[in-house]
Amino acid sequence: MKGLEIAFQLNNERDFDVVPALANLTGNYFKNEEKMDITWRIFHVTLGDQKYFRVLYRGDKINDFHPEIKKKIREYFDKLAHLNFEQLMELYNKSKESNGFNIINIKEITEEYDLWQDKLWNYI
Repeated sequence: MKGLEIAFQLNNERDFDVVPALANLTGNYFKNEEKMDITWRIFHVTLGDQKYFRVLYRGDKINDFHPEIKKKIREYFDKLAHLNFEQLMELYNKSKESNGFNIINIKEITEEYDLWQDKLWNYI
């Protein structure tokens, strides 16, 4: 696998507010503050009866990250995930106003079970 995949489910009617906030705040932090060549995509995946979100981060030039960078991205994402809804949205709305803040929208995809290969990386 190239890059970093974070897959998760939320049990909240505000999923479509929370997920872009988490993904975009994390991606922009590493792009703008850590000066990394990073891109990301956000997917709402339907797999059989299951629905969940996947956020994929990858390097612009090298595609994959050093394991320490993967750890830092996961930790930052997790830190944001522990904020309450109001704190997260306040930070997101404030951050969206800054120069260079990229907003990636959620893309809906449907997958079928394939035990041999994860084809999600083909979409990006």
